[in-house]
Amino acid sequence: MNSGNLEIKEVEFEEINHVNIKLIDSEFKILKSQTEINNIYEIINANNPSPRKNPIPTFEENETYIVLQPKIERLDFTVSKVSENNQNLDIQIQQSDNPEFKNKKYPAIIIKLNKKSNYNSVIIKK
Repeated sequence: MNSGNLEIKEVEFEEINHVNIKLIDSEFKILKSQTEINNIYEIINANNPSPRKNPIPTFEENETYIVLQPKIERLDFTVSKVSENNQNLDIQIQQSDNPEFKNKKYPAIIIKLNKKSNYNSVIIKK
């Protein structure tokens, strides 16, 4: 039987952006303010050769934005599932080879969770 504390719940998420640019120095970063979102999008838009720039999401108190930049062996990845267990967030990723990202080393995805939460840890399962 599961005790209430160990319940693993799937979390709905939305992929906001998918790029291949070094955005952060770790495998993930939870963005806690509009300033942090602006800083990430400044990097994205500075590296975007297209005149059409990426729209900057608006920070909402009831959402959580997470930048994922895991160290992976393949060229790219997608997020297949997000679940939470107490204050821990598990993010399941699926690695793939994306010909668009050939010769690039920093696939990154920004996801939005439709809930506000303070996670003690984030685990990226490859």
